[in-house]
Amino acid sequence: MYRYIQVASDSTFSTHPWKTIKVLITSIGMAAAVTACSEPASPTNQTPDSSRSAGPVFTTPTVELPLATGEPVLFGIKSCKVYISASSGGAPETWTLLFEPAPYPLPQQCIRERLEFDGEFIQIEIGTQALGAGGCCTSYAAYRSRDGENWEVRPATSITEWQVLE
Repeated sequence: MYRYIQVASDSTFSTHPWKTIKVLITSIGMAAAVTACSEPASPTNQTPDSSRSAGPVFTTPTVELPLATGEPVLFGIKSCKVYISASSGGAPETWTLLFEPAPYPLPQQCIRERLEFDGEFIQIEIGTQALGAGGCCTSYAAYRSRDGENWEVRPATSITEWQVLE
C-alpha cells in the first residue's frame, strides 16, 4: 500500500501514491480558478482612439434617455457596473461610473443585468452572486430615473415600492 523512497541522506519517509496526483490536480484547479476570475491585462502600448466607435464594450446594449433639453444621455452596463455618458455638442462620449454592486467579502459574479427605457423611466437592474452559491443575489439593486439625475431605488427583489436614492 505504501512505498518507501530512499533519499541521498539515508532518511526514509513514506508517501501515498495518490498524494502526488491529488496535489497536482488541486494545483491545476486552483490555477484555472484564479485565471478564470481575473480580467485580462490591457496592453499598455496602445494609443487611445478618440472616435465615437471607440467606447467601452458593454455586456448589454446601450440605452438612450431623451432629456427635455433635447440632448440624450446614454447608459451602458459592463459586468454589473452601470456607466453614464452625456454627449456634448458632437464631442466624443466620456463614460462615467454611475452605480456598482456593493462590496462583498468573497468572489462574486454578475448574474443579473437589465437596462431599458420604457418611455417614462430609464430602468436599471443589477445583481451579483457569490461564486459557487445558488440563487440571487449577494448584492441586488434596481434603479429608475426620468432625467438621469434624480434616482429611485429598490434595494431587494422582495421590495416592491421605489425609494428615493439619496
